[in-house]
Amino acid sequence: QPTHEDLVNIVHRMYQNDGLSKDEVVRIVDSFPNQALDFYGALRSRTYDRFVLKWVEDIGGAEKLGEKLVRRRKDDALPAFIPPK
Repeated sequence: QPTHEDLVNIVHRMYQNDGLSKDEVVRIVDSFPNQALDFYGALRSRTYDRFVLKWVEDIGGAEKLGEKLVRRRKDDALPAFIPPK
């Protein structure tokens, strides 16, 4: 069983590319105590899921997704997805 400090370090590495500070990770771990590591991975995934769904809505919904990604002109820029902070 990992200690609180071990858990914080592991979760911090999980969220490293998202720009979360160690203090922010401590708050997440403290807000959801006694959870398995999978929980924190799932929490991160759900956050991305929400932002991807919003991004799809912002570019015109699922119906327009193919048009935006596949049927674009060669010189057209791809729609940009900005990861959550």
